[in-house]
Amino acid sequence: MFFCKPDWRKNPGDPYTNEFWETRLTEEWIVAHPRPFTIKGTVTGLNNSPLTILSPSDGSYTTVVTNGSFTLSVFASPKYIQLDFPTQPVDVHCMVWDRGTWTGDGFINTKVTCPFVRTIVGGKSLLWDRCTYGSSWNPEGTSIGVGKGDCTFGALQALVFCTASDGYNASTNPNACNGGVNTALVDKGPVYASCLDRSNSNAYGRKNWRLPFFAEMFSIIRCSATNTGEITGEDGCSTVGDTTKYPGATADPVLFPNAQAARYWSTQTFQALGDQQTYMVDFNIGNQSYEFKDASGYVRCVSEN
Repeated sequence: MFFCKPDWRKNPGDPYTNEFWETRLTEEWIVAHPRPFTIKGTVTGLNNSPLTILSPSDGSYTTVVTNGSFTLSVFASPKYIQLDFPTQPVDVHCMVWDRGTWTGDGFINTKVTCPFVRTIVGGKSLLWDRCTYGSSWNPEGTSIGVGKGDCTFGALQALVFCTASDGYNASTNPNACNGGVNTALVDKGPVYASCLDRSNSNAYGRKNWRLPFFAEMFSIIRCSATNTGEITGEDGCSTVGDTTKYPGATADPVLFPNAQAARYWSTQTFQALGDQQTYMVDFNIGNQSYEFKDASGYVRCVSEN
């Protein structure tokens, strides 16, 4: 009697063959084994310097010098594909916003965008939300130009540093929102909650958002298109600027699309006048300012890279 053994090693049910992995339905048809394919997408939010996009699986990379389309040929696992950025732009910081759609031959509509502005303060690399709190980054926004992105998701909000519901009383409890003493940083209230909300919601993939120190905010003030000076204290732009200020606010209108010509809160209480005020930076005239804790101001959250 003869027995025939089926040739199971040459059919799609054999996990040792390419046919098995090509036809396996996992994570929206994305195969797990390494193979050559292409990634096609767009980059938005670049400003004045290029971005390098790298596939760490095989070392393939491409450098994008301006906003627009890119194509990257890789040999990797489509299911576990990653994109890194070994060379970030000088003034912005970029991320993968959307991996895109797998077609069987590669990914299409991959979105890479740059929702952060990067500055260096005291040796620390700071990543700033490009949008005033309440609004958020729209990688496809065109209000400041095609490919530049903008802040048209949501609406910016003016916030109070500390309210009566937080226990604030200008005479009897002025430090209700900063640990009970004027040397402590803000630890509750609407302004504190704004950046905590950014962390809790993992905004742009980051969980370490906080309110900035007022001195850190000087790093994003622009008194003019040619400003090269260091901005500090109450003099602000009067010491380093000229008469050619940016329209609307002393912040780069491309880097910060909806920057307000108004005061932005810091995390520090002003230790004078009965502890009733908080340090702010005025993005109208580009200087250090102060405001009463029950007044309104804007927030720009920051994270450390």
